[in-house]
Amino acid sequence: MKYLLLILVSAIVALGDVKLNVVFKWNYANFTWESREQMQAAVDSGNYSPLRSLMYDATKADDGRVFITLPKEFGPGTPATLATVSNIEGPGGLLLSPYPDWSWHNSNCTCNRFTNIHRVDIKCNHLFVLDNGKIGLNQICNPKLLIFRLTDNTLVKTIYIPIDIATNLIGSGLLNTPLIYVPGGCSQILNEMIIFIADMQGYGLIVYDSSTKRMCRVESDYMRPTDGFVSIANDNFTYINGIFSMTTLYDDLFYAPVSGKEIYKINIKTLLTCPDKEQANAENKFMIKLSSQSGQITSAGHAILYSDSQAISLLGTNVYEKSDKNTVILAQDINLLQAVASLKVSHFWKKVTCLSDRFQRFASGNVQLNETNFRYIEIDLEEVLRETHQTLPTIYRKNANDQNDKTIVDHEEDKTIVDHEEDKIIVDHIEDKKNVDTPLLSTFLTYFNPFNIHSYNSNVKH
Repeated sequence: MKYLLLILVSAIVALGDVKLNVVFKWNYANFTWESREQMQAAVDSGNYSPLRSLMYDATKADDGRVFITLPKEFGPGTPATLATVSNIEGPGGLLLSPYPDWSWHNSNCTCNRFTNIHRVDIKCNHLFVLDNGKIGLNQICNPKLLIFRLTDNTLVKTIYIPIDIATNLIGSGLLNTPLIYVPGGCSQILNEMIIFIADMQGYGLIVYDSSTKRMCRVESDYMRPTDGFVSIANDNFTYINGIFSMTTLYDDLFYAPVSGKEIYKINIKTLLTCPDKEQANAENKFMIKLSSQSGQITSAGHAILYSDSQAISLLGTNVYEKSDKNTVILAQDINLLQAVASLKVSHFWKKVTCLSDRFQRFASGNVQLNETNFRYIEIDLEEVLRETHQTLPTIYRKNANDQNDKTIVDHEEDKTIVDHEEDKIIVDHIEDKKNVDTPLLSTFLTYFNPFNIHSYNSNVKH
């Protein structure tokens, strides 16, 4: 089956040969507990179950730390929703250290701490943590974006997101991905950053301009799902969601609905005007046709990099090269690339980073804890650029003139930010917390399908 897929895809695009370097791998997630009693209490309460601790996002900081998110969309089961990879080996792999520490992770639904984190972003030595405030169906706390200064792990800013912006007109929404764009460079990041947040269940996009403190919701028909049939390593299921991943390339925002086979772009200046749906539809431009769903996209130079769920591969398309050979399969591996959950570029480390998590096994309840289920992979950026007909020095010179990528030539944090006090932007009509009880785990398993997944052929052995 692997070779058949390779032939089919190769008939359309060229085949590259980049090396997949598996840096970390895990059978299951486990943590640097404060004590054996703490771990036992988490197990007894259902707050920790390896079968429901899904690693979802991986981001490498300039100081070498790798941040991992573990969302709570399957209900309770992961005691820490954001962690870093430690150097302590456990039976399932390297243990995860809750970030910033255990006090930020609890089961008491304290809204000044973390509730549920899907993804994070790192820009200008700051960690941007998107907490959607939901556990299962329940909106426990208001959504918020927390910004930590990585030099000392200090919270420097919290941006609260109103519920009427975080959800669509019928109240549906699940914020999952933050993307930070810095047009003025790192020296004024907190005052000039533009933040994009994807809503995968409400089929929209949140735009926040810190220079004007304006926040709005943008929706377009192109952000909606168009094809919910997903096949990963012979596990077939339906998955109905909208924007899952985004990236910027010069003055445009590129995005891909996870339940679809298209990548679109829209100009950032257009998004800052907060267009209505009709205007947004008119401004969206179709860019790339996919052979199957892509969970993740990112950019490197002129190229959009993305995954192919059915072919279990990574591809790159040079969007500025007018040629029928502008797309290349960078890598294809039926074992290493099952369900690419995270795909990012670290210019500091000159790496493309990837997290694969065998999501289909967690969705169907067929996780085997004696098998490798998670892999953190790094790919040499120079290899990727070469395969997409670019060179590293050229890209660095071009991006040095692009204010959004100024960290490539200047990684030093501006000293005016160091003494910045915690600054909370409280938007009108926001409640700090909601007293909604977390449902019992049995309720989740019986009645709740958090990812809109319906498996109908998942009993094939691999």
